[in-house]
Amino acid sequence: MQVLGIKTNLVKVGDDLVQALEKGMAEAGLTLQDGDILVVSESTVATAEGRVILLDDVLPGELARTLAAKYCKDPHEMELILRESDEILGGIPGVVLTLNKGFLYPNAGIDHSNAPPGYVVLFPADAQKAAKEIRNRMAQGKKIGVIIGDSRTHPLRLGCVGVALACEGLEPVEDARGQKDLFGRELKITRKAVADNLVSAAQIVMGEGDEGIPAVIIRDAPVLIQEVCGEIPTIPPQECMYIGALRSGPRPYTGGYDSLIDQAAEALQNAYAPYSGFRVGAALLGKSGKTYSASNIENASSGADICAERVALAKAVASGERDFEAIAVVGDTLEPIAPCGICRQSLMEFGKDILIIMANLKGDALTASVEDLLPKAFTGRSLGKRDGGGN
Repeated sequence: MQVLGIKTNLVKVGDDLVQALEKGMAEAGLTLQDGDILVVSESTVATAEGRVILLDDVLPGELARTLAAKYCKDPHEMELILRESDEILGGIPGVVLTLNKGFLYPNAGIDHSNAPPGYVVLFPADAQKAAKEIRNRMAQGKKIGVIIGDSRTHPLRLGCVGVALACEGLEPVEDARGQKDLFGRELKITRKAVADNLVSAAQIVMGEGDEGIPAVIIRDAPVLIQEVCGEIPTIPPQECMYIGALRSGPRPYTGGYDSLIDQAAEALQNAYAPYSGFRVGAALLGKSGKTYSASNIENASSGADICAERVALAKAVASGERDFEAIAVVGDTLEPIAPCGICRQSLMEFGKDILIIMANLKGDALTASVEDLLPKAFTGRSLGKRDGGGN
């Protein structure tokens, strides 16, 4: 197998990427052959598309500033991360871990490298569309594949490996189930990440710095070229052995339930808390679209106290609601307030996936599912019965 680099001039916003690649190939005496696979850097694709952003032009919102302080990020970049990512999972100083278009990426894939000073490069707007267009224009009657590739790190490992964002003309993942290992045992779960492995091979030649090689031709790879749209398959986070095993506990709130938080904060004002002065409001959103707001109710006999979450839940159930999407809980506290153990158990009765938005009056907020806060819960199944929450 050969990996042949295509050196080009610096690709700029608005440049015709295909023309730049063809020019680089001509200068190197390269032509595409049947079976070749063209791997193109995603940042080069994004740059040509104009996905290059001047950070000073980005106006960070309040949430971006809060998260930027928490993760030691530039507020302007944090605003872009919020816009680009589907979900923020957490982070460490300098890095925010996100889900973006089915990929697990630091900082939503936003790239400072190979961007002009003060600028960043976002993901391509539609990597699959870009791969298809490049293949259609460059094939010229040849049977070729095209992969849009990037690099990322693996958990607990130093260094970058390749990852495919999109590909055309080949299957990105080969199903090896049913094949035999060296001892004749049938493979049960193995799938080969063909496209990712090809990008890793390409990365050795393309590099990460000033090599000026935004694409390579991979020749004589043991891969079948075929007329397929090789969209990269992904799996839900809860089914991923890494995220599924580690994903627990609160995550930063990234929007979508501002009105629910406001209703919980409004309900807090009606709290009956003459003994402790500890006021809490809750707003429970049913899948019917109805919201049930409530506050906590104290009693001279403290055992008779009722938390805001359970008051809201009682109102909803008494109204005939059984299926719930989310609940916002707001307290006049230093940190976002979390439901107590009894409230977690009460919510679990109606579904482990109910989203809990924990907030305070200052605007700080975190989110978690009921199952995140109450793993291995006691449910109807523990009694040998099928419980209504699907647990």
